[in-house]
Amino acid sequence: MRADVALLPTTEVPGTVVVFDVLRMTTTASALLAAGLERLTVVAEVETARDVAAASGALLLGERHGVALPGFDGGNSPLHAPSLAERGREAVVCTTNGSRAVEAAASAERLLLGAIVNADAVAAALLSQPTDEVLLMCAGTEGRVSLDDALGAACVLRALQRRGRELSLSDAAAMSLLLLDASDDVARTLAGASHARFLCGIGFERDVSYAARLDLLDVVPTRRQVSPARFEPWREGVTRS
Repeated sequence: MRADVALLPTTEVPGTVVVFDVLRMTTTASALLAAGLERLTVVAEVETARDVAAASGALLLGERHGVALPGFDGGNSPLHAPSLAERGREAVVCTTNGSRAVEAAASAERLLLGAIVNADAVAAALLSQPTDEVLLMCAGTEGRVSLDDALGAACVLRALQRRGRELSLSDAAAMSLLLLDASDDVARTLAGASHARFLCGIGFERDVSYAARLDLLDVVPTRRQVSPARFEPWREGVTRS
């Protein structure tokens, strides 16, 4: 399998793409579906999110610059996933970085959401179908490269290797793995990311700690509809009805 890492979003994508916004959208999306939410629609613009949620009766979740949006049912914290999943079957999410990366990857035939918390599950999902090439796309932070997303991509690459898949790595993918190899503690490395420090500064230390819990979840948000991008849970060994 050829594996590449895009350190920032790009519209030039192969057939299979995994989007990473470790702090926090893809972590929160995985937590929501693991908690029992059935569908998650990801959109980039606030007004679009309001319209889609109003039309479907879905929960409305989102943030700008880390802070929950006024009038929304919730923000972008994975810690709130269990209580939110109890309130509805589906949600619409609109975030600063991750939503735009999902939009950039719209032309991919297969689109997954990856994080540190579901890294091995993402590897399993990738291996569940024939895949010759995969792009691990990092959302970044407002147009800047984010260490946290590269670390998440590296965790998935390592999980693929542990599952016995031989990888042909691009330089960016090899660099991401070197980052992981240099880390003796994923949580500490993640905490050193600039966006992690920002989130801790506005009171989300527990979100950062949650996002560092390797292989905590067995769920992979998998796109089932392109526009708007709707994701449903994938679990290894579970056949979709």
